[in-house]
Amino acid sequence: MKSNTKNVLKKSLFLAFVLIAITIVISIVIRYDVEGEKTLPYSISKILITSHAYANDSENKAENTIWDINLKADNNIYIYIDKNDAETTETIKEIKINHFNITKSPKIGNIKVYRPTGDLGNNLYQYSVQDYSDSEIVYTGSSVDTLKNLDVRNEGGMIGFRVSLEDLGNYTSNESVIYNGSLLSEIGVTNEDMQFSILFDLTITLDNDVSFTGTFQLDLPCGDIINEEEPHIELTDFSDIIFKRI
Repeated sequence: MKSNTKNVLKKSLFLAFVLIAITIVISIVIRYDVEGEKTLPYSISKILITSHAYANDSENKAENTIWDINLKADNNIYIYIDKNDAETTETIKEIKINHFNITKSPKIGNIKVYRPTGDLGNNLYQYSVQDYSDSEIVYTGSSVDTLKNLDVRNEGGMIGFRVSLEDLGNYTSNESVIYNGSLLSEIGVTNEDMQFSILFDLTITLDNDVSFTGTFQLDLPCGDIINEEEPHIELTDFSDIIFKRI
Protein backbone atom coordinates (compact mmCIF):
# COMPACT_ATOMS: atom_id res chain seq x y z
CA MET A 1 0.00 0.00 0.00
CA LYS A 2 2.80 2.39 0.94
CA SER A 3 4.55 1.58 -2.35
CA ASN A 4 1.43 2.46 -4.37
CA THR A 5 1.06 5.70 -2.44
CA LYS A 6 4.66 6.64 -3.17
CA ASN A 7 4.21 5.87 -6.88
CA VAL A 8 1.07 7.97 -7.04
CA LEU A 9 2.88 10.81 -5.26
CA LYS A 10 5.84 10.60 -7.64
CA LYS A 11 3.55 10.64 -10.66
CA SER A 12 1.63 13.59 -9.24
CA LEU A 13 4.81 15.52 -8.56
CA PHE A 14 6.14 14.74 -12.04
CA LEU A 15 2.87 15.80 -13.65
CA ALA A 16 2.87 19.02 -11.60
CA PHE A 17 6.46 19.72 -12.68
CA VAL A 18 5.56 19.16 -16.35
CA LEU A 19 2.52 21.45 -16.10
CA ILE A 20 4.57 24.17 -14.41
CA ALA A 21 7.28 23.88 -17.09
CA ILE A 22 4.71 24.07 -19.89
CA THR A 23 3.07 27.10 -18.23
CA ILE A 24 6.43 28.87 -17.96
CA VAL A 25 7.27 28.16 -21.60
CA ILE A 26 3.86 29.38 -22.78
CA SER A 27 4.22 32.53 -20.66
CA ILE A 28 7.66 33.23 -22.15
CA VAL A 29 6.34 32.74 -25.70
CA ILE A 30 3.33 34.99 -25.09
CA ARG A 31 5.51 37.66 -23.49
CA TYR A 32 7.95 37.52 -26.41
CA ASP A 33 5.09 37.91 -28.91
CA VAL A 34 3.91 40.98 -27.02
CA GLU A 35 7.24 42.60 -26.13
CA GLY A 36 9.75 41.18 -28.63
CA GLU A 37 13.50 41.63 -28.18
CA LYS A 38 14.50 43.90 -25.30
CA THR A 39 18.24 44.29 -25.93
CA LEU A 40 18.83 44.98 -29.60
CA PRO A 41 22.41 45.88 -30.57
CA TYR A 42 20.97 48.29 -33.17
CA SER A 43 17.66 50.13 -33.31
CA ILE A 44 15.73 52.68 -35.36
CA SER A 45 16.32 56.15 -33.91
CA LYS A 46 14.43 58.30 -36.43
CA ILE A 47 12.36 58.17 -39.61
CA LEU A 48 12.32 61.35 -41.69
CA ILE A 49 9.58 61.70 -44.33
CA THR A 50 9.48 64.44 -46.95
CA SER A 51 6.57 64.76 -49.38
CA HIS A 52 6.17 66.89 -52.47
CA ALA A 53 4.16 67.14 -55.66
CA TYR A 54 5.91 66.43 -58.93
CA ALA A 55 5.07 66.36 -62.61
CA ASN A 56 6.23 64.38 -65.63
CA ASP A 57 5.63 65.25 -69.25
CA SER A 58 2.71 63.29 -70.64
CA GLU A 59 3.60 60.61 -73.19
CA ASN A 60 0.47 61.47 -75.20
CA LYS A 61 0.72 65.21 -75.42
CA ALA A 62 -2.21 66.79 -77.23
CA GLU A 63 -1.48 68.68 -80.42
CA ASN A 64 -1.21 72.45 -80.09
CA THR A 65 -0.83 72.13 -76.31
CA ILE A 66 2.23 73.67 -74.68
CA TRP A 67 1.87 71.95 -71.34
CA ASP A 68 0.52 68.44 -70.85
CA ILE A 69 1.93 67.01 -67.64
CA ASN A 70 1.09 64.02 -65.46
CA LEU A 71 0.99 64.79 -61.74
CA LYS A 72 2.19 62.62 -58.84
CA ALA A 73 3.12 62.84 -55.16
CA ASP A 74 6.54 61.59 -54.06
CA ASN A 75 7.30 60.56 -50.48
CA ASN A 76 10.96 60.10 -49.57
CA ILE A 77 11.59 57.99 -46.47
CA TYR A 78 14.92 58.14 -44.62
CA ILE A 79 15.49 55.63 -41.80
CA TYR A 80 18.27 56.20 -39.26
CA ILE A 81 19.82 53.19 -37.49
CA ASP A 82 21.89 53.69 -34.33
CA LYS A 83 24.08 51.36 -32.28
CA ASN A 84 22.62 50.80 -28.81
CA ASP A 85 25.74 49.43 -27.13
CA ALA A 86 29.00 51.25 -27.81
CA GLU A 87 30.93 48.21 -26.60
CA THR A 88 29.35 45.71 -29.00
CA THR A 89 31.56 44.24 -31.71
CA GLU A 90 28.62 43.10 -33.82
CA THR A 91 28.21 44.99 -37.08
CA ILE A 92 25.42 45.24 -39.64
CA LYS A 93 25.63 42.73 -42.47
CA GLU A 94 22.51 43.90 -44.30
CA ILE A 95 19.19 45.68 -43.83
CA LYS A 96 16.20 44.47 -45.81
CA ILE A 97 12.92 46.31 -46.49
CA ASN A 98 10.10 44.17 -47.89
CA HIS A 99 6.52 42.90 -47.53
CA PHE A 100 5.00 46.21 -48.62
CA ASN A 101 1.26 46.28 -48.00
CA ILE A 102 -1.26 49.08 -48.50
CA THR A 103 -3.50 49.12 -45.43
CA LYS A 104 -5.42 52.22 -46.49
CA SER A 105 -5.83 53.00 -50.19
CA PRO A 106 -5.93 56.49 -51.69
CA LYS A 107 -9.00 57.62 -53.58
CA ILE A 108 -6.93 58.15 -56.73
CA GLY A 109 -3.54 57.21 -58.15
CA ASN A 110 -1.26 54.18 -58.23
CA ILE A 111 1.35 53.43 -55.56
CA LYS A 112 4.91 52.42 -56.47
CA VAL A 113 8.05 51.87 -54.38
CA TYR A 114 11.51 52.89 -55.62
CA ARG A 115 15.11 52.49 -54.47
CA PRO A 116 17.64 55.36 -54.72
CA THR A 117 19.72 55.42 -57.90
CA GLY A 118 21.46 58.80 -57.85
CA ASP A 119 23.41 61.10 -55.56
CA LEU A 120 21.81 62.55 -52.44
CA GLY A 121 19.85 65.60 -53.52
CA ASN A 122 17.46 66.40 -56.32
CA ASN A 123 18.59 63.51 -58.53
CA LEU A 124 18.46 60.79 -55.87
CA TYR A 125 15.65 59.02 -57.75
CA GLN A 126 16.35 60.38 -61.22
CA TYR A 127 16.96 56.94 -62.71
CA SER A 128 14.60 54.97 -60.48
CA VAL A 129 12.16 53.11 -62.72
CA GLN A 130 11.80 49.63 -61.18
CA ASP A 131 8.83 49.19 -58.85
CA TYR A 132 9.75 47.29 -55.67
CA SER A 133 6.20 47.01 -54.30
CA ASP A 134 6.26 43.22 -54.69
CA SER A 135 10.00 42.84 -54.13
CA GLU A 136 12.59 43.88 -51.56
CA ILE A 137 15.22 46.58 -51.14
CA VAL A 138 18.44 45.31 -49.54
CA TYR A 139 21.18 47.53 -48.11
CA THR A 140 24.61 46.00 -47.53
CA GLY A 141 26.80 46.84 -44.55
CA SER A 142 29.74 49.03 -45.56
CA SER A 143 32.18 51.59 -44.20
CA VAL A 144 29.98 54.54 -45.27
CA ASP A 145 26.38 55.30 -46.31
CA THR A 146 25.93 55.46 -50.08
CA LEU A 147 22.26 55.45 -50.95
CA LYS A 148 22.63 54.96 -54.70
CA ASN A 149 24.75 51.84 -54.10
CA LEU A 150 22.45 50.59 -51.33
CA ASP A 151 25.31 50.74 -48.82
CA VAL A 152 24.71 51.44 -45.13
CA ARG A 153 27.40 52.08 -42.53
CA ASN A 154 27.86 48.79 -40.70
CA GLU A 155 28.00 50.48 -37.29
CA GLY A 156 24.81 52.45 -37.83
CA GLY A 157 23.76 54.75 -40.63
CA MET A 158 20.91 55.87 -42.88
CA ILE A 159 18.88 54.03 -45.52
CA GLY A 160 16.08 55.29 -47.73
CA PHE A 161 13.40 54.54 -50.28
CA ARG A 162 10.59 56.37 -52.06
CA VAL A 163 6.87 55.68 -52.11
CA SER A 164 5.19 57.47 -55.03
CA LEU A 165 1.51 58.03 -55.69
CA GLU A 166 1.39 58.32 -59.46
CA ASP A 167 -1.18 59.05 -62.18
CA LEU A 168 -3.08 61.63 -60.15
CA GLY A 169 -4.23 63.28 -63.37
CA ASN A 170 -3.06 65.41 -66.27
CA TYR A 171 -2.77 69.17 -66.30
CA THR A 172 -2.90 70.86 -69.69
CA SER A 173 -2.34 74.52 -70.45
CA ASN A 174 -0.95 76.95 -72.98
CA GLU A 175 -0.01 79.42 -70.26
CA SER A 176 3.13 79.51 -68.12
CA VAL A 177 3.20 76.82 -65.44
CA ILE A 178 4.79 76.67 -61.97
CA TYR A 179 5.62 73.08 -61.08
CA ASN A 180 4.23 72.80 -57.55
CA GLY A 181 1.33 71.34 -55.62
CA SER A 182 -1.08 74.04 -56.77
CA LEU A 183 -1.42 72.13 -60.04
CA LEU A 184 -3.15 69.35 -58.09
CA SER A 185 -5.90 71.71 -56.98
CA GLU A 186 -6.22 72.91 -60.57
CA ILE A 187 -7.34 69.42 -61.60
CA GLY A 188 -9.53 68.96 -58.54
CA VAL A 189 -7.26 66.77 -56.39
CA THR A 190 -7.32 67.33 -52.62
CA ASN A 191 -4.94 66.26 -49.87
CA GLU A 192 -7.61 63.89 -48.59
CA ASP A 193 -7.81 62.19 -52.01
CA MET A 194 -4.12 61.25 -51.75
CA GLN A 195 -3.99 59.96 -48.17
CA PHE A 196 -2.90 56.33 -47.81
CA SER A 197 -1.09 54.05 -45.36
CA ILE A 198 1.68 51.60 -46.18
CA LEU A 199 3.00 48.73 -44.07
CA PHE A 200 6.46 47.19 -44.48
CA ASP A 201 8.93 44.94 -42.68
CA LEU A 202 12.47 46.01 -41.82
CA THR A 203 15.02 43.30 -41.02
CA ILE A 204 18.46 43.97 -39.57
CA THR A 205 20.94 41.10 -40.06
CA LEU A 206 24.21 41.20 -38.13
CA ASP A 207 27.57 39.82 -39.20
CA ASN A 208 26.93 36.74 -37.05
CA ASP A 209 23.82 36.05 -39.20
CA VAL A 210 21.41 36.83 -36.35
CA SER A 211 18.40 38.76 -37.71
CA PHE A 212 15.76 40.94 -36.09
CA THR A 213 12.63 42.11 -37.89
CA GLY A 214 9.96 44.70 -37.10
CA THR A 215 6.88 46.00 -38.89
CA PHE A 216 6.30 49.71 -39.57
CA GLN A 217 3.30 51.63 -40.84
CA LEU A 218 3.52 55.09 -42.40
CA ASP A 219 0.71 57.52 -43.25
CA LEU A 220 1.47 59.36 -46.48
CA PRO A 221 1.80 62.01 -47.80
CA CYS A 222 2.83 64.07 -44.79
CA GLY A 223 1.50 67.58 -44.47
CA ASP A 224 -0.21 69.76 -47.06
CA ILE A 225 1.60 69.15 -50.34
CA ILE A 226 -0.86 71.29 -52.28
CA ASN A 227 -0.01 74.51 -50.42
CA GLU A 228 3.45 73.69 -49.00
CA GLU A 229 6.52 73.16 -51.16
CA GLU A 230 7.95 70.16 -49.27
CA PRO A 231 6.34 69.35 -45.92
CA HIS A 232 8.22 66.90 -43.72
CA ILE A 233 7.84 65.00 -40.47
CA GLU A 234 10.27 63.29 -38.09
CA LEU A 235 9.16 60.15 -36.25
CA THR A 236 11.13 59.26 -33.13
CA ASP A 237 8.71 57.26 -30.96
CA PHE A 238 8.92 53.57 -31.84
CA SER A 239 7.73 52.17 -28.53
CA ASP A 240 4.95 50.30 -30.33
CA ILE A 241 7.34 48.59 -32.77
CA ILE A 242 8.17 45.00 -31.81
CA PHE A 243 11.41 43.50 -33.12
CA LYS A 244 11.68 39.71 -33.10
CA ARG A 245 14.54 37.35 -33.82
CA ILE A 246 14.05 35.31 -36.99
